[in-house]
Amino acid sequence: MGSKEFRSDIVWFNSFIITVLCVFAIILLHFEALDIFFTFGVFGIFLLVAVLAYMFGLQRGLLISIGVTFFYGSYLIYAVMIGKTMMTVDPLYVAWLFLIPLISVLAAKLGESIASNSALAKDIEAIEELVTLDGATGFYNNQGFFKKLDEEFWRAKRYNEVFTLLLLQIANFDEIQMAYGNVGAGRILIAVAKNIDQQMRGTDIKGVLVDNTLGILMPGTDAAGADTVVEKMHLFLTVVAVDFEDGQKNIKVKPSIGVAAFKESDIDVIEVYERAKTELTYDRG
Repeated sequence: MGSKEFRSDIVWFNSFIITVLCVFAIILLHFEALDIFFTFGVFGIFLLVAVLAYMFGLQRGLLISIGVTFFYGSYLIYAVMIGKTMMTVDPLYVAWLFLIPLISVLAAKLGESIASNSALAKDIEAIEELVTLDGATGFYNNQGFFKKLDEEFWRAKRYNEVFTLLLLQIANFDEIQMAYGNVGAGRILIAVAKNIDQQMRGTDIKGVLVDNTLGILMPGTDAAGADTVVEKMHLFLTVVAVDFEDGQKNIKVKPSIGVAAFKESDIDVIEVYERAKTELTYDRG
């Protein structure tokens, strides 16, 4: 097993809590010997400094704690040497001079660690989203599309809904490759994907799968509705405008489409996919 990822926020959080608990324990141990209102007033300021340092960061937190410590230390000096209101100084009163800056550092570092981990989590989420997309078309890639297909399958299974899966290939893709090369064929496939994106609903999920296959997941569409979509696709995909280096050209393509509607008897998403794939072999454009 690999080592667990180091979490700095956990270290700072534990240090923060331990410091607060130790201070509170010391207060309770000296409860009878201390001025209750004064002690808990300072403890309240101690926690306030922690909150402000957590909110505003290390630099501002330290400045706040230094300001508080300065005024608190000045009060002790005045109470002992000038005002004579305090004959002896309990060690806890002196300890506050160190505990207040300490808690500001711990709270600020805790806040920074949590913010850093939150930002990292968002970055990871963004990266995970990016790696499920095809860079050329903006459609989901093979991994992302099948993840969405699996989610839709189990949603339909649970809520008794319908969806239809379309698989599309260009039947004359080999001839296109011979005529325009791999780069040109790739541009034609992108143009086909662009046409599909413009014509299909925004709720439909599109993907670029293996073997130059495009997948279209249509939530809420049954077999009858899918037949209408297929007829429409055969029309608008017959000729596509493709941008080449020497200008735009209209290219004739032969879309081959396989259709499979969700059935309640389907055990898993593979059954739906295999039916669509079988249909794809019969529809040769």
